[in-house]
Amino acid sequence: MNTSSLTILKLFATIIGLIIAVALAYPLVFIIAQSIIGKGTIVLRSLDQLIQYGVSIESFIKVVSNEEFQTCLLNTLLVAIITTILAIFIIIPSGYAFSRFEFLGKNTLLYYYLIVSQAGGGLGIIAVLALYIFFYRMTAYGVNLMQVYVLPFVYASGMVPFQTWLVKSYFDQLPRSLDEAAFIDGANWFEIIFRVIFPASKAAFILVLLFGFMGAWGEFFIAGIFGIKTLGWFLFTQAMGQAGLQNPGFYAATSIIYATPIIILFIVSQKYIGEAYRLGLKA
Repeated sequence: MNTSSLTILKLFATIIGLIIAVALAYPLVFIIAQSIIGKGTIVLRSLDQLIQYGVSIESFIKVVSNEEFQTCLLNTLLVAIITTILAIFIIIPSGYAFSRFEFLGKNTLLYYYLIVSQAGGGLGIIAVLALYIFFYRMTAYGVNLMQVYVLPFVYASGMVPFQTWLVKSYFDQLPRSLDEAAFIDGANWFEIIFRVIFPASKAAFILVLLFGFMGAWGEFFIAGIFGIKTLGWFLFTQAMGQAGLQNPGFYAATSIIYATPIIILFIVSQKYIGEAYRLGLKA
């Protein structure tokens, strides 16, 4: 391919990229504008209305001062933090064990994990309904499992199959000499994983942390079935309900607050995400 043809191809690719970027940014710009417009009760139809009604953070003030929102925010933070901690202390040792040890049924269990991680849609809904029936029946014995502190265990268990595969593949790339040297020095398995392997595999740890927090923060289907109020539940039932119909700015502000932590996490950890996928999926 000659120089002129290559230049034309690059120009064409740049134009296509800009068109896609604008198409993706268009709704984002409008929802940000809707959240800061001076009259949040109107539906923003053009950016010129920002000049007409001015800019205000009134919609954000209404959201953060809403008692239902505050309760949902605390619940979501609690669930997301506990889920992340559980994911790290379950998935990292699990991935390490599959990477370093040989035991009966190892390959069978790995393929079972792969099948489970790819089973979604109807199978996922059936699993949730089965879990709900089990939890509901436990209430007959005086055990109420439909609580906010139980939700992280449900979320973390759902993350185990795929992330164990990913972390195991990442650990396969690390030299076994690290483990052997630490073991000779008298380190136990916990110290080897979190004091020796951790510095050499920060990307895998951060990927589990990100997926754990993001999965718990963004999920609302299971929380809704169990009757637990999270931010996803608030956005779906309140901001998109009567409050959102009467005040579109309220819905827009809630959406931005809801998405902001995930966006920040992605921006901060994007380097590690790329490294983890590059090494983890190579195996």
